[in-house]
Amino acid sequence: MASIKDVANLAGVGLGTASRALSGNGYVAPETKKKIEEAARRLSYTPNVLAQNLLKNRSGIIGILVPALDHCFFSRLVQELESDLYKKGYKTMLCCTVSGEHGEQDYLDMLENNMVDGIITATHSFNDEAYLKSNRVIVSFDRDFQGRIPMVRSDHEGAGRMAAERFIRQGCRKVLNIYGEDAKEGHILVGIAHRELSACLKASGIEVAEEYTSQDRFTMTYYSEKAGECLEKYRDIDGVFASDPLAEAFLWESERRGRKVPRDLKIISYDGTEMTGSISPRISAIVQQIDKISGNLTDILTRRIRGEEIIEDKITEILWRQGETC
Repeated sequence: MASIKDVANLAGVGLGTASRALSGNGYVAPETKKKIEEAARRLSYTPNVLAQNLLKNRSGIIGILVPALDHCFFSRLVQELESDLYKKGYKTMLCCTVSGEHGEQDYLDMLENNMVDGIITATHSFNDEAYLKSNRVIVSFDRDFQGRIPMVRSDHEGAGRMAAERFIRQGCRKVLNIYGEDAKEGHILVGIAHRELSACLKASGIEVAEEYTSQDRFTMTYYSEKAGECLEKYRDIDGVFASDPLAEAFLWESERRGRKVPRDLKIISYDGTEMTGSISPRISAIVQQIDKISGNLTDILTRRIRGEEIIEDKITEILWRQGETC
């Protein structure tokens, strides 16, 4: 493999001149630059991007922290983030924090050691200090750092009201509102949608039962077990509001118990990933626009890497998608 020194020798110029011409950093006379580029083509020279980035004190890599990839929402979000970052000239390094006790801290340590240029965090940990003491570029998805780190989230308030209005129009009398235990206290902001739903339903005289799922279990086996437990415990519910995979589990588990959807049980999911529209009956869903969430996250992150002082929240509009379950 040819080196930049080989290119310089073939072009008959100094190593520094060849480096400036090929990196674009510094002036090189047009005729000399053309000669150097021709030498590089003849030798099939490939620049050492990593070395160039290290000289600029950057890696060209962005870290993405998510709880798990076996949850449909996070796997879809990672796909969008990787695509958007690639278009902006960055590669990605992925960390699923649920798989290891110290994974999140280890990843932040890599950030501090210049192994990544920035981080997008969508984790559900409560260790804020590790992020807040960092001098590196961080953007948060759906996690509130009290205005000290820019955040992108969906319109959870609107989602809760939209779901409540639908249940009310459908004549529901008792709705099960089920979501992650890590969102109960407001730190993980998707809980806003569930709290807004409960408030709106109760204000309309509709009974609400609340249940919580484990913050570190994302398998369909677990969701099916949880849905079955709830259907046995709350035999009088006629509505369910849950995340996509849990809504799917309620659909199958209710049918297994002879409860027809939507005749006996109305189901609305929150996230609205492709899975809710690819099964039959299609699940009615409130859609988080993952492509727009990703666009906002990567835009804020790359602008901050360029030196812009951005501390702002971006709230992404949610959409209703009509299915056959509510």
